[in-house]
Amino acid sequence: MGWRDVPTNEGVLGEIALSSLPRIEQIFVNAPAGWRPRDMERRLFIARRRIEKRLEADKDFYVCSLSNLVNIYKGLCMPADLPRFYLDLADLRLESAICLFHQRFSTNTVPRWPLAQPFRYLAHNGEINTITGNRQWARARTYKFQTPLIPDLHDAAPFVNETGSDSSSMDNMLELLLAGGMDIIRAMRLLVPPAWQNNPDMDPELRAFFDFNSMHMEPWDGPAGIVDVRWPFRRL
Repeated sequence: MGWRDVPTNEGVLGEIALSSLPRIEQIFVNAPAGWRPRDMERRLFIARRRIEKRLEADKDFYVCSLSNLVNIYKGLCMPADLPRFYLDLADLRLESAICLFHQRFSTNTVPRWPLAQPFRYLAHNGEINTITGNRQWARARTYKFQTPLIPDLHDAAPFVNETGSDSSSMDNMLELLLAGGMDIIRAMRLLVPPAWQNNPDMDPELRAFFDFNSMHMEPWDGPAGIVDVRWPFRRL
């Protein structure tokens, strides 16, 4: 295990962003021999949740990402200033198969570094009108979330935060589904299904798919962009 201070250029930040600028560090964790990438991803998910729960009282502590598949750079700055602030992004040695970028200004929440987008998998624009119900159902279903892939999954509970933005809560649920082995396309069809009930032209098997899913998860409506290491996904 090792870490470094992430190189940044504070001169591009505005007064408010600079006054609340956190110390930004990057940690490196070596996987045991023979582990598959998704196995490592699941262990990092549990590790991050244990860390977050232990440091819950520290409101200035936030983990942007702890992943061997996705690396998140976020900041309270203008889009054009992001590669000027994070010097890594201007380094020609940095390569990525997929890049998801999102610009979003807070409307119902006070802008904070942790709430800058994108989140760990999701870039979401808009509001989720059903967010209170979504969060309550997620809490009520905590005991049902089980998978042999993660025997100690309940060390990560609660799975959905109820104090951040609605987008961050939806990202929590998406992360949980992916950690449990669901692929990103099915996860998004589960979270953000189309208006299928009154569509007479829908294939019967597809209708049955959405009908089955509706018994297990209520919709989280809103436009979004999502990425994992293999697929970028957009949902309107």
